[in-house]
Amino acid sequence: MSVDTSRPSIQDGIAALVSEARSRESAMFTEAQAKSLLAAFGIDVPRGVQVSDGELIPEHLGESLVVKAISSTLVHKSDAGGVRVGVSREQLAEVTDQMRKRLAASGHRLSGLLVEEMVPAGHEVIVGATKTPDLGWSVMVGLGGVLVEVLEDVAFGLAPLSEDQILRMLQELRGIKVLEGARGGVRADLSSLVRLISRLAGPGGLLESLPGDVVELDLNPIIVSADRAVAVDARFVVSAEEPVDATEARPERPAPDFSALFRPARVAVLGASGKRPNLANRYIRNLRAGGFEGTIVPIHPEADNIEGLPAVTSLADTDEPIDYAFVALPAARVSEALLAAAGRVRFAQVIASGFGETEEGKPLEKTLVETVRRAGIRLIGPNCLGTHASAGRLSFIPDATLTPGVTAVVSQSGGLSVDILRVGAMRGIDFHSVVSIGNGADVNAAELVASHLADDDVRVIGLYLESLAAAREVLDVLTTGEVRKPVVLLAGGRTSEGSRAATSHTGALAGNHRLWQAIARQAGMTLVDSLEDFASALHALSTIDLDIRSTGRQAILFGNGGGASVLGADALDRQGLTTSPLADSVIRQLDGLGLPPGNGLRNPIDVPAGTLAVRNGQVAEDMLKLVLAGSEPDILISHLNVGIIQRNLGESHGDVTGTIIDSIVHVRDEANSNTHHLLVLKTDGSQQTEELITGYAHRARSSGIPVFAAFEDAALAARAVLEQTHQGCEDDGRR
Repeated sequence: MSVDTSRPSIQDGIAALVSEARSRESAMFTEAQAKSLLAAFGIDVPRGVQVSDGELIPEHLGESLVVKAISSTLVHKSDAGGVRVGVSREQLAEVTDQMRKRLAASGHRLSGLLVEEMVPAGHEVIVGATKTPDLGWSVMVGLGGVLVEVLEDVAFGLAPLSEDQILRMLQELRGIKVLEGARGGVRADLSSLVRLISRLAGPGGLLESLPGDVVELDLNPIIVSADRAVAVDARFVVSAEEPVDATEARPERPAPDFSALFRPARVAVLGASGKRPNLANRYIRNLRAGGFEGTIVPIHPEADNIEGLPAVTSLADTDEPIDYAFVALPAARVSEALLAAAGRVRFAQVIASGFGETEEGKPLEKTLVETVRRAGIRLIGPNCLGTHASAGRLSFIPDATLTPGVTAVVSQSGGLSVDILRVGAMRGIDFHSVVSIGNGADVNAAELVASHLADDDVRVIGLYLESLAAAREVLDVLTTGEVRKPVVLLAGGRTSEGSRAATSHTGALAGNHRLWQAIARQAGMTLVDSLEDFASALHALSTIDLDIRSTGRQAILFGNGGGASVLGADALDRQGLTTSPLADSVIRQLDGLGLPPGNGLRNPIDVPAGTLAVRNGQVAEDMLKLVLAGSEPDILISHLNVGIIQRNLGESHGDVTGTIIDSIVHVRDEANSNTHHLLVLKTDGSQQTEELITGYAHRARSSGIPVFAAFEDAALAARAVLEQTHQGCEDDGRR
């Protein structure tokens, strides 16, 4: 069956293919139909013809043929003996008879043949796609054969994909060297492969024309030779049922101005008790303790005052509009309370659970959303904990650090948002804001990200997301926005489970862990695995000068402790950074400083305490000047064992650690280089050393140098810094 390439004729042709597929037990297009559709979109397929049993083969086909069985019940042709390669015209009748018998033995009836020309030898590649609710098409690429089926060497992306994104997917494969002609093999025509995938999954590609009925497809294998990429087999799977879009599209609404959320002048608190203090009472106390300068309006149907403040019966009775309402009422009472606030509340954050996170609570959440839309309120939550806004002097945790910073975090988890604030404060992060959005029934992560991109007070964005649908919305914001800022993503639910029982290889291999990686790669986000890594990356990105744009992945280690240096190099290697040796000329210059014996100068640069004692630590400035004058690393990590330095040098040489930190800052400021500086301060566990490190860390951070307690944290931070500053360079180049 041919497919007309004109529109809307092509849609009619695809609809006919879907209807036919539903009548088959396999619920698939025939291979001939699939290839006709591919060819209509400019995707290279072998020349061939579909014939009935016994029909003659046209003369225009070559002499070496591939013969494939056609059967309405056959899914895996090769397993049932339904594929023969290298068949001549003279062998066709015999091959057909053998194929008919083999299929019959497996319970299938041969209804026809697809006969095609043999394609020149090359590398086998698989490309496929699955349609995932709320995500659209997830596209997979991998090396065929054992590499995809056993090693699962695949990469995923979300359509539509640019050619640059497709190339990055290919480069992510462990087997990319095979395609590049490793060990004398054929060098694959990657440009043809990229072009093929683009015609499938790029803007205006085939995937955009497929109706919701088509849910999976595989092009397996694609033969990629030195000058061609050909889809020699194709499988399109149709859903057994008519497509039903279970997701309710969010209404188009103007982009909100979140300034009233982050700097509210009037805050209403619902749910506080006049008798027994609860969550809402503690929230009022937090506001007061944090120095909130606006008006606090407790809402209570009976009490005259709450926490010493005059109470108002309902939101309808407030004398002036409310910027932000903290709603800590039971779930069943929330909608009624907010309905009374029509036109009087800008943002309401609903703390209660029992909504859409449970099956029985979904109707309640639907009612809540309908209520706030009628009332003109933007809803945050439900099922969350609150909003922390440093400049606005409000937080949902007691004793919060409210020093305004440049890091804004959006979290789908309320409990984790508390940890983010606590751990972040210990790491030296000053937050612009942390918003716990819970179910995200109205205001979602993407809206907040868009707001942060437009806010000059925000330099770094952190996200904790558990929903791939929310991540897809963020992806769309980041890839279409004109402003680029570093974004760090901590993803929950990164399991290796497949998305569903699937007919295609692609569907079987599609798991959350791969889709999170795909979204992070396409959006230019740094994906991390733990809260500690999240804090390390945010701390580094919020401290360094983001205008310094590195282009490579070279690192230099400088500090005391040979074993520590080796472990540091290992940690960097695990994060994809290299510690290449310094040039011989630089080593000779370092050696010419007349240093005491026992130094390692190649990289890592290992300097024992005796060397650091030279000029009471100022030798570090001499050494680092030479290093940066003779090389341009992307990252320079200085590591100091503060306990050892203090014990061995403290009494006789003064503040050696402080002098070295000042030297690092001075060298950085004087050097004309694109090197980012990080610092590791190691402790011996004593209280005295811990107190010293606290002071030194503040000293370094105040000068724009991130500080870490361990190499592993610094190495993770280094990766985040390079990923985000590389991304900035690439974005600048595209604009």
